[in-house]
Amino acid sequence: MAGIGNLAIYDQTTSAAFGSGNNAWTSTGNYLCSVIATNTTSSDAEIYVTVKTSTGTELGGALIAHKLPLPAFNSYETFRFGVNNTDSIVVAGSAGVRFFVQGILQA
Repeated sequence: MAGIGNLAIYDQTTSAAFGSGNNAWTSTGNYLCSVIATNTTSSDAEIYVTVKTSTGTELGGALIAHKLPLPAFNSYETFRFGVNNTDSIVVAGSAGVRFFVQGILQA
């Protein structure tokens, strides 16, 4: 039985809007994932999390969180979602948000 693995951490050092996000992690298998976003600043933030297929674009990807408000010094965990081999998890949002990708490899 596979356990939950820590897959990636991405620090949003400058603000990025939906459509100009950053690749937080690219899958090397089929995973059940979630993303924890933590606002490390004293200002309210917003986040975007998208699954992009290897043949698609971020704008045409699966929206997991879109313009989700994230109050100062708070965290939010997405629901669990599946990613296939070579899919990417793309994140964007306000500066000072830290994204943590975790998942379970599906055998």
